[in-house]
Amino acid sequence: MALQVLTYGTVQQLYEDDSVFLQWNEALHITSTASLRKGIYEHLSEENEWLKSPVLTFGQILNKIGNPKWYWYSSKTQLKQFSIISQKLREFVETNGIQDEKVFNAISKNKQVLLRTLRMFTEANETSKKVRDKLAPHISEEEKLALNIWQALEQDESFTEYQQWLEQFKNVRKTKKKFTDIIVDIIFNLYNSDNEVERQMSNLTPLTQYYEERELKSLIQQATERLLASKKIVLHGFYFLTPIQKQIIDALDQAGYNIVQLINYQENYPNVFEAVDLFLEKDKYAFQPVSKTPAYMNKIAQKFLQVCEGDFSLKVTDMPDKYFEFNHMYQFKEYIENEIHTDKETHDYLISPRAREVRSQVEDIGSMKPLTLKDYPIGQFLIDLHALNITTFDEEVKHFNDREELNVDSLVRIFASGYIKVEGTSSHLLVKDLKKLEERLNRKSTFEEWIVEIEKLRVDKEYIESVLTPDDVPLTADNEIYVYKNRLLSYFDVPVDRLDLILEAFVAVRELYNIIFTDKTIDVKIYVERLLEHLEKKIVPHFERKDEVAVAEQLLEKLDEMRSSDFEHFDRQDIIQGLRFFLSEELENTDNSLFGESLSDSKIVSLQDGDFLPFVENQSVHLAFLDNKALPLSQNLVTWPFNDDSMDVLYQDSLLELVQKRKKYDAAITKYLLYLIMVNAANLKFSIVANIGVEKELKRSFYLDLLKIETASAKAKDNETAFNKLQVGYTPKTISFNKRKQSALLEETKAVCNKRMVLSYLVQQSPSFETEFHHRFLFEKFIAQLNFLSTRYGISLSKEEVRGIVSDWFPQWDETKRSILAINGEKWDYYAKSVELEDVSFADNLKSIALFGQLDRNGKSFANPSAHCKYCPFQDQCRESEYVKDE
Repeated sequence: MALQVLTYGTVQQLYEDDSVFLQWNEALHITSTASLRKGIYEHLSEENEWLKSPVLTFGQILNKIGNPKWYWYSSKTQLKQFSIISQKLREFVETNGIQDEKVFNAISKNKQVLLRTLRMFTEANETSKKVRDKLAPHISEEEKLALNIWQALEQDESFTEYQQWLEQFKNVRKTKKKFTDIIVDIIFNLYNSDNEVERQMSNLTPLTQYYEERELKSLIQQATERLLASKKIVLHGFYFLTPIQKQIIDALDQAGYNIVQLINYQENYPNVFEAVDLFLEKDKYAFQPVSKTPAYMNKIAQKFLQVCEGDFSLKVTDMPDKYFEFNHMYQFKEYIENEIHTDKETHDYLISPRAREVRSQVEDIGSMKPLTLKDYPIGQFLIDLHALNITTFDEEVKHFNDREELNVDSLVRIFASGYIKVEGTSSHLLVKDLKKLEERLNRKSTFEEWIVEIEKLRVDKEYIESVLTPDDVPLTADNEIYVYKNRLLSYFDVPVDRLDLILEAFVAVRELYNIIFTDKTIDVKIYVERLLEHLEKKIVPHFERKDEVAVAEQLLEKLDEMRSSDFEHFDRQDIIQGLRFFLSEELENTDNSLFGESLSDSKIVSLQDGDFLPFVENQSVHLAFLDNKALPLSQNLVTWPFNDDSMDVLYQDSLLELVQKRKKYDAAITKYLLYLIMVNAANLKFSIVANIGVEKELKRSFYLDLLKIETASAKAKDNETAFNKLQVGYTPKTISFNKRKQSALLEETKAVCNKRMVLSYLVQQSPSFETEFHHRFLFEKFIAQLNFLSTRYGISLSKEEVRGIVSDWFPQWDETKRSILAINGEKWDYYAKSVELEDVSFADNLKSIALFGQLDRNGKSFANPSAHCKYCPFQDQCRESEYVKDE
């Protein structure tokens, strides 16, 4: 055994003249996380040359595990495995292999979780047979089904190739070659990539001339062999180990490599460093400090170490105004935005255990770095496109059937992507009009039904408006609302030419849909070729943003990998579900993160990604959202569908024990991460937000109570906010709109709410109502109005004729619903008052129709929130709205 553990308190100790670490600085260096490597890179870039050899991440090594055709962690491999799960599950159902419908539904809805569980078990050297034997005879129905699916997965080459690779890697006669090949591939890919930053972060020297690929590969092979000749490897920051990490490290150890675990550590604080002591086996390997020089430590970090050991003797006097409490996210966001605009030389690193959860609220949406393909429009576009088809199970014939399942939300997102162009118009410009059609379309589920409905709507609109159009009245923007009151219904408010464009864009969507959903079963190569051809010719050319183009190229490259793979024939739905899983995965596996995706490049950084901070000089850190529910951290450990009793059995005498320990020592890992973040900080702040989403009245974490940090004074908080606001610059912007003539309806709207008047008549030509909630009132009002006007002007219309005329405007409803609403409308005491506009008199000023509900005319501000908000067509767009939307 040639494994050592070296400890340090500060980075400076690593390159002191007498530092023990200096004899290792030319070894191969491997970091536990991408964020830690980033911290080392930033420190080296400040002319600190304490490392002279490559620095890689363990994630890069993981990406090379397995046969190149089926790398274990590749998106292609996991896509295939997910598709197999879907396929086998369907086959079991069709052959009566699943008797319990609830079990089937549970597995079907959680295939992604199941795959992760089975892959984790496999990485821990478990097999379906081993697990079945351990759990017998106490195996639940869910576990039995999972084991059957796992057994089928194990027959696939993506599993067998992984198992063979790991077996060979553990063979001491083959370990050296296998490991050298991995490092050569990683370094070659770095040099052969356009990502210069990634090469620099790996501490690789730039090439001084151009090399052909074969020559470059040969040079890298020679350099790597020289690097590994000493058999020295330094592992940075492994404060826990996963089963696969342990197997690789143990194999390298057995093969004679001299391995050093380098960890930031302080002696005599077992409660904070409990996880490190456990996973790095302090009882087995002596921990040797690299330096005898006392390490500098932030005073608050020092106090944290001591209080965790029950020692409260250290008094820190410079802690006032370090802790802020915010009531809600708006206060927190204002504070952060103001802080960014100050003239400080260094701004706070924002670190939080809730980083993933609050990221979208803290960062500017436009600048957020998406984590998965579905976070990009192209990924969401493909997911929504594939969601237009679903599978249902026919119990009688025991067979799955595919059918179209269109919905307005998915089509709105597809249109909003802008990837469809018709007559030079981007589909994203049609989204607002498409939303207006929702009430006519949301009960239609097939392409044919949508096409028929849109065409019928076009005919209805033209007919109704031809009847309503007066012969001798010139139409203007101001009087059209009194002529075409049908346009108060949103679906009649869409111009005919826009309906035609929507229909054309919709037909283009159907064209792509038909390319994907042509055959019941489909070869993956054919499927991918069809998709690639359409994307390359008709979708990607419409991209305007560079980052979109870059992601699309990455997606096309990944899809192209599948085209060159030996995928067998899959049922179409299995491929579809596999693609959804593929798009939901991380863009790249660069980290073996404990708690989920890395957020190291975000404005707000997750706690586990704060391991880079000890390498950053003169740093100011803001630890945010440290509430009692956020800490201690809880890792994303899911072993479903295996229950707790089963897991207690499986943890015994298995590498799965490492997984159990990680969960068991959540609190210890949390304390260690807090120490790492605080230890080298020049300045520290702490904060909580009391109300986040559905979580209310959150209290500060126990860890803050231990430090006895007092709430910052209101004066300090107000002064900083006021000072920061002085630094913010504003750019005035003038907007233009068509001037409208005053009318009774416009004046009345203004009296009720200025904002509603602006949105109704200045931002657009006239108001229209989109929801069924509002349409019900309009139906009743139209009934009452037509009854009143027919009586006033002596037009003989029977009750059935009035109902028929109004009902024709609401064909989406059944006769029963229209009859009930008509009865209500016939009870209205309606009175129409005429209005004169440009010397033309109109029979009804529409006050009772366009402004229904209880009106409050006493508002003094621009927006007038009150009971009438419930009946406003702009309720969902108005922040001041008093009422939430009715379900």
